[in-house]
Amino acid sequence: MRRLVFELSGEHETLPKSEIIACIEAYGWHYDIIKSYDQVIIMDTDSDVNALADRLALTHNILEIILDCKNDAEDILKEAQTADIKLKEGETFVVRVNRIKNYGSITADFERKLGAVFWHRGYPVNLTQPDAVLRALITEDRCIFGRLIRAIDRAQYDERAPLKKPFFLPGVLMPRISRAVVNMSRITEGWMLDPFSGTGGTLVEAGLISHDIKVVGCDIQKKMVYGTRKNLRHYGTNYHVIKEDSLNMGIKTGSVDAIVTDFPYGVSTPIAAESLEVFYRNALREMYRALKEGRYTVVICKEPMEKLLKEAGFIVIETHAQRIHKSLTRYISLAKK
Repeated sequence: MRRLVFELSGEHETLPKSEIIACIEAYGWHYDIIKSYDQVIIMDTDSDVNALADRLALTHNILEIILDCKNDAEDILKEAQTADIKLKEGETFVVRVNRIKNYGSITADFERKLGAVFWHRGYPVNLTQPDAVLRALITEDRCIFGRLIRAIDRAQYDERAPLKKPFFLPGVLMPRISRAVVNMSRITEGWMLDPFSGTGGTLVEAGLISHDIKVVGCDIQKKMVYGTRKNLRHYGTNYHVIKEDSLNMGIKTGSVDAIVTDFPYGVSTPIAAESLEVFYRNALREMYRALKEGRYTVVICKEPMEKLLKEAGFIVIETHAQRIHKSLTRYISLAKK
């Protein structure tokens, strides 16, 4: 086990932590959460850091911890004088300080002062191409200091922004959230289904995680089926997309390894049912039928879905609320068959 620090993005209060836990559990690795702070998690784990970094979307950096102390400047500098920063002889370093939100009273020149402590201890500085990046995270009443192991390539998600895809419609999930909810499904191989595939955002992200993941999408609208195929083809994903009623899918019972979907809201999308509630209920029953025993679904909807998920037979694990604007909040529920 190794003590790691996860520097989380501030895009959502609870999703980043759930995404990390889901990725670790997906591969059967072990973990023990030592402490959680605002945008920082300290964890003992035997996880493959590179594999984690390649999957995560809502984390900025993964560090190996050096010290955990009060976020007072004098305390940090005092601790730094004796801290083992794990540098080999001749290795260069640079110090970076991230003051999360408005925690602490660290000033702009603190980065230089902290770096000077290690320089006076005989470690050489390199501001442009250092062998080691040492990061101090100022959060709540703590300073979490560690050596950078992997930075997450979050720019890739910007390159897959909805407007940059061959087929685009407004109101879809952004790629980072799409990747996070796919990760929450704990899929590593096999078939992932999106019964309301829309423009295929979740399918694209699942397919890019691994060639061992095969994606299948359904949609009742022909233009969505063609658009999804276009997007998946663009990213070289291993896919099947079919036009059919997602309330009565031609998919074998207990055959898919994960289901992730963002329910249509019934505003500009045709709903094949007498009401939204009936539509949701029938859709969840069909999803339950298609999913393998012990596997996970992530359902995104404008309404809380816990009650209907339980009625369909699922065990609800957690729900996250994501406020989009004044008249729309998305509810992201993780459930298990």
